[in-house]
Amino acid sequence: MELKSGDDMTTVKKRNYKGLWGLLWILPGILLILVFSYYPLFSAFYYSLTDWNGKLAEFIFFDNFVELFQDQLFLNSIITAVVLTCSGIVLGNLATFILAECLFNLKSQKASSVYRFLFVLPCLVPGIVTMLLWNKIIFAVNDAGLINSILLSLNIIKEPLTWYADESTVLISLVLTNFPWVAGTSFLIYLAGLQNIPDSILEASKLEGITVMKRIFYIDLPYLMGQIRYFLMLGFIGGLQNYSMQLLFTKGGPFYKSMVPGYYIYWNAFNNMRYGYACACGVIMFVIIFALTLILNRLKSSEDLT
Repeated sequence: MELKSGDDMTTVKKRNYKGLWGLLWILPGILLILVFSYYPLFSAFYYSLTDWNGKLAEFIFFDNFVELFQDQLFLNSIITAVVLTCSGIVLGNLATFILAECLFNLKSQKASSVYRFLFVLPCLVPGIVTMLLWNKIIFAVNDAGLINSILLSLNIIKEPLTWYADESTVLISLVLTNFPWVAGTSFLIYLAGLQNIPDSILEASKLEGITVMKRIFYIDLPYLMGQIRYFLMLGFIGGLQNYSMQLLFTKGGPFYKSMVPGYYIYWNAFNNMRYGYACACGVIMFVIIFALTLILNRLKSSEDLT
């Protein structure tokens, strides 16, 4: 019995030793996450309660938040961000899903492989290059711009449109940018989900004479709900934070028509030197995004239980 007890103690010591070595290996990663992810988060909460200009921080409690909820420009920027995010999610997922369905139903495997490569290839092009292409060529403000030249030749417009510089067209221009909204990675994920549908179910649907549209609604979409929820969550998180096109194209204009919270935070911090107020904006956006994430996760959990 003593020998057996000694063996057990040796086994426990070896396991603890391995556990300590495992902790030692992941410790650098934990430290990096704490320094570069969690420290900025908690420091933003702290500085949101201060009047901070980058050097001196005076504690003012909740004055930034009181001002923020009375700031019509910030409230309008949230509405603009929601409009751009929802339109991007709907158009992007719809276009990607349709493309994945077309490729999934393609009979030729060789052609399917070629098309798959061609649709993923644009992912290698940096996003900044694509956006500058839209700004300088496709939506150029003069009559040499691609869209303007087409509309002028068809006599749809009399004068060239200014697109990103006009408050009546800036939002539609931002929505149309990156048409046809097909992302290579999401396209592959949707296609992989369709390919994971059991062949027996597809064969049974053919034998039952189910049309393509009925198969999409009653078979394909239910099997892709996991992917759809995933893109829905990432779409809201990324869309509400994104301000790349505002930074490159509009600077929040014209007349703050394209202002979104992300650029409003950047604008207050680096133009107005109101870092504490910018942190308060960031905290509000964190709360909104965190709440949306919890709601989507709760919906996912409730659907999985049914």
